[in-house]
Amino acid sequence: MKEAAPLLRITSQWLLGVILAVVLIALFLAIVAVQLTSAGTGQRILRRAVAVTTEIDAILPNIETSLQQAATDSVAKEIRVPDFPIPVDLTRAEARQIKGDELRARILGEAARRLYQDGMSSWAAGDPEADQDIEPISTAGALQRGLGLITTENHGRIVIAASVLGFLAVILTLALLSTVKSYVRLIALGATTLAAALPSLAAAIAVRFVLRTAEDEADPFVAGLLDLGVDAMWVPIRDYLALSALGFSVIAVGAFSLWWQARRGTPQLQDV
Repeated sequence: MKEAAPLLRITSQWLLGVILAVVLIALFLAIVAVQLTSAGTGQRILRRAVAVTTEIDAILPNIETSLQQAATDSVAKEIRVPDFPIPVDLTRAEARQIKGDELRARILGEAARRLYQDGMSSWAAGDPEADQDIEPISTAGALQRGLGLITTENHGRIVIAASVLGFLAVILTLALLSTVKSYVRLIALGATTLAAALPSLAAAIAVRFVLRTAEDEADPFVAGLLDLGVDAMWVPIRDYLALSALGFSVIAVGAFSLWWQARRGTPQLQDV
């Protein structure tokens, strides 16, 4: 029984480490999702997506002319932007005066806000005949479906999931650290963080590379969507780089502390 105890302890340490790494991978992914679906970042992404998918720069002159005509002909207090797939309402006074870049910014901002609040159900509500030729089974199609996840409702759900995963990660971390002693705890914690961050970083870089490669061969419309995905991938890449650096730093501190302890001849409390 005495000989089996160390083996059982080592096995439990590895098992806890593996489980913690898996939980951390899910937690890091949830944190990235929280950032991408937050009101600020999410609506910036949606604004760019709307600009690309509606080709607003090409249709803006026609929208401006039709909007001013509608404001002149109508007696309603609010005028809906004509020939635009997402409902955007302006006051009659605004519809008469707003032009150019100001009109573009207002349309994109309001469209992004509506999509963020209501989801993709708002798409084509302003113009049911509006449609874009995007293959469902394609990189651009996957990006378009991903844009549908950027809503305030989904953001709240992801925050809850991240909170649960964070709590679970803390419990597992404390359990792992309780099985080791001295500065080995730092090495174990850093190694687990690295085990979660490095594969995630590699995956994020690979996804960005795929999007960039597909962008070079796509038509301008699809390339615009792919470029949006390329830029968005900097969020996880940045996060995973920071977490990888943190893992390396914790391991370095733990290893240096053990070396310094050994050099001073201080009895080491190792239990691995």
